[in-house]
Amino acid sequence: MYYKVHCSIKAYRVVSQVLRSVNLLGKFAHDLPMFFAVALLTLLLLSLTALYLPPPEEFITELRQTGKELKNIANITHVSVRATIIFLNNARVNTLLAAPFISIIIYPTMIVTTAWVLRVAVSEIANNTATMQGILYQSIILLLLLPHSYLETLSYSIAFVCSNKLMVALLRDLRKKRFTEDTILYYIFAIVVSFLILLIAAFVESYLMPA
Repeated sequence: MYYKVHCSIKAYRVVSQVLRSVNLLGKFAHDLPMFFAVALLTLLLLSLTALYLPPPEEFITELRQTGKELKNIANITHVSVRATIIFLNNARVNTLLAAPFISIIIYPTMIVTTAWVLRVAVSEIANNTATMQGILYQSIILLLLLPHSYLETLSYSIAFVCSNKLMVALLRDLRKKRFTEDTILYYIFAIVVSFLILLIAAFVESYLMPA
């Protein structure tokens, strides 16, 4: 009798875990259009910022240093090492975007900083303003054509959207004096997926970098 009860409890736990996993996947699939929309919006804002919002003079030196660091990464010959460095750099941004309450500040900061780094990198190549504008357009088109751009922004959008959904849920739950475990589980699941996508993006970017 005890054995049957024990088996029934184990079976119930397994079924519960399977149903919970299916529920998480269903929620993630439901949120996919929102993730893609935010990713495309991010690329659009990044492009417009790079084109029409030049960085202040006091930030240019720092942005040039960031550009040099990116160039040093490109000079690394081993694809896996290069991908690991890219992933770790991008993971820092993703971690900040995944943090509830501060991601709202980090998101616009990330867009502006990335756009400025792109603009400063282009200005290093160009001889005059007209040339710079032409190269800048080409760089943005290239950015929009590269597959890892979409993977990275998709990863960031998942982290950003889910961190804000968690923030709203936490505020709602605190007000109602209750705590929703499913909300936390979904957040963890989505953030893990975002880091996996970011890892794939790092290897794609590393592979596409010129040797």
